[in-house]
Amino acid sequence: MKIVKIIARSSTILSVLLMVLAAAQLLVLPTAQSQATPAYALGHAPTFVGSASEFLLSGPTTVTPSLVAQSASIAPSASALTSGHRHNRMKPRAGTTSAAPAVVSVPPTVSCPGHSCDAVSTSAGGATTQPVGLNAYNDLSTFGFDSEPADQGLCAGNGYVMEVNNGGELQIFAATTLSPGTYITLDNLMGLTALQWSSGGDPSCLYDYDNGGHWFVTEIVSKSSEANAGPFTGCFAGVLDTCLEGIAVSVTNNPTGAYNVYFFDPNTVNSDPGKGYLLNDFGKIGNTKDALLFFYDEFNQNSATYPTCPAYGCNSFNGAQEFAFDKSALEQGLATSSPSFNVAYENMGLDPSLYPIPANPPFQPTAASCFSGAFAGAVCWYAVIPAQSTDATQYDNRYGGSGFMLGGIDYFGLGDNRIGTFYWTGLSYLSSSGCSACNGIKFGEQVLTNLETYLDEGASCLASGGGTCGLGQQKTGPIPLGDNCGLFGAQPPTTVSCPENGIATNGDYFTQVSYARHQIWGALPTLITQTYTSPPSNEIHVGAAYWVVGTSTFDSGGTFTLTGQGYVTAMHEDMEFPAIAGGGASAVMTFTLSGPDYYPSTAYGKFTATSNGLSPTIIHVADLGMAPEDGFTEYYGYPPTSATTPRWGDYSWAIYDPVSGTAFFATNYIQSPACSNFVSNPTCGGTRGPLANWGTSVNFVTP
Repeated sequence: MKIVKIIARSSTILSVLLMVLAAAQLLVLPTAQSQATPAYALGHAPTFVGSASEFLLSGPTTVTPSLVAQSASIAPSASALTSGHRHNRMKPRAGTTSAAPAVVSVPPTVSCPGHSCDAVSTSAGGATTQPVGLNAYNDLSTFGFDSEPADQGLCAGNGYVMEVNNGGELQIFAATTLSPGTYITLDNLMGLTALQWSSGGDPSCLYDYDNGGHWFVTEIVSKSSEANAGPFTGCFAGVLDTCLEGIAVSVTNNPTGAYNVYFFDPNTVNSDPGKGYLLNDFGKIGNTKDALLFFYDEFNQNSATYPTCPAYGCNSFNGAQEFAFDKSALEQGLATSSPSFNVAYENMGLDPSLYPIPANPPFQPTAASCFSGAFAGAVCWYAVIPAQSTDATQYDNRYGGSGFMLGGIDYFGLGDNRIGTFYWTGLSYLSSSGCSACNGIKFGEQVLTNLETYLDEGASCLASGGGTCGLGQQKTGPIPLGDNCGLFGAQPPTTVSCPENGIATNGDYFTQVSYARHQIWGALPTLITQTYTSPPSNEIHVGAAYWVVGTSTFDSGGTFTLTGQGYVTAMHEDMEFPAIAGGGASAVMTFTLSGPDYYPSTAYGKFTATSNGLSPTIIHVADLGMAPEDGFTEYYGYPPTSATTPRWGDYSWAIYDPVSGTAFFATNYIQSPACSNFVSNPTCGGTRGPLANWGTSVNFVTP
């Protein structure tokens, strides 16, 4: 978002049999047109079902964006040395309350070299790479200020690849060559300038092959103009009724054409604490045959309305919010008032059927609830990410149309060995006229237990120190901003140089989830102890834990099963923000690789649903980082806080395109080497911003 997050094995035969049975079941599903009630209704009634006009402003507005050549840019303005922070928060913590436990669990351990302790190869491993995606200079030249973090979204389909970025930018590549083409600001795409509104970041995008093919782009929108400091004088300043979510849907399957734009208002959704000042943080989208799934974490930005703890909402966080919009209505561009345009909504913070979360010693010492008990207001479901399904032939259409989500459970900073799996059923009933069959829509969850342990609090100290520390190390190198931070606005002004810090991981939660081949794929960061025997040593690094959750048993009996799990960790190195593309013969996991031997680089590995780690156990570097991260959040004294709170892109992205048979992936890395004349030329010839040097890459590989 627009300010920094410092505020914050079954056998093959059985698998085939289950798929055949599931396919056969599709033939007997009740349809929304018949308005039949499902024979087997899983879960419970959601918080709300009804007209989409309850949450969407009237519309849509049709916008045909102006197309700009990717290489074109405007000169930086006089305000170029102003640091802009994009806003997403750390996950809420029970550890912020006096009643929370103080003991931290021990990270999981892997033996090196060996399975789940992977060798690093500087070979791209057959990947096609585009090393020059968006970068900090694009932000500077477009908006006149530097920003961190560089959250990145990616989607692909119909011969195109789209990259969206936290700076409020979008660019489109040719899928076969990754040659850069069109560049569009999200202000332009969503028609915000004419409304005197502004882009707020946390973008997502998705290509849906269904119904002829359509592109979805979402982001936070603020009811304050870009010309007047954008969201910093509106939504992110906590001004009443200024936070929205923009939802742009292409009219055709061409991403450079017209879009129908809707605006979602989080302050009309419920009466949670802080109504009017609610922020739709960390928004993510997924899809099913029938629905666009939309999630955000709800934060109250008005401290005067916080209840006294313990109470729901007393720590500013109100829990995960889940929505399912009628996808066909969005793709047709129907008016929000259309009787066929409906939505289902689940307030996960207040739903008593999702609590109490059972105790899980030593990870979770007591049952917990978001709205009652000692940890009320802190122990709430967060970052419950909907799965994206890229293949229209692989949607899960059981129980009237199903959709899935994953969420972590480590509220206490003790680690955990469970994840939450969530589902919608009956989504086909969203298209019933006047939502007359929407009583068939249900929401539910199942906690999977005794899984691989994960632990990462994301605190701003190197993970090698253990405890709650969660920063990845990076190779030592030139840091021109750090060496001259006093000359570039760091406070106090007598500070001439600043020491380098690490690469942020932000904590152990999912940032992307995919669904393919009757499997839900998700990964999150975790500290991992690497144990070496020659010579004997132990090293703590940041790695990834991942899970593959099977849905064939959900289709047949209503329960999820674990298909596979594993760790991915680079020998002697760190990795940040894993993301998985499922759907091919093997899955692809991408992440940023950093460590004592690597500047932040784009890397990936391959694995299968049952390989329990990368197969082969090799991490490939697709785009080699050229310098250390040298952005303002690395250093002491830059506003809005005086402490160092290093930031990195809050999510990578990986997506499988079923038509081309390739997996596209994108992460943040450092595109360009440091220059020797930084003080006189702080953009280093247009390769960085004065206060930030992040960049992105876009890549693809055949799974």
